[in-house]
Amino acid sequence: MALITSDMTVLDIVAKWEDTQGIFKRYDTLAGECICCNSLFDSLEKTAEKYSLDLDALLNDLEMAASS
Repeated sequence: MALITSDMTVLDIVAKWEDTQGIFKRYDTLAGECICCNSLFDSLEKTAEKYSLDLDALLNDLEMAASS
């Protein structure tokens, strides 16, 4: 069962799993700006769409960080 789903907000995720902040920082380069600064209240799905990110890869990376 997945800990993190695409309908969760960035805030929900970083508040519950602190280690996920590093994943978002890694994706900042692809996004061209700080995701946690500019999309904190957006769902992962909306965030991936906004920045043209691979949602499945982002979910997988976040899941790995949350479960470690």
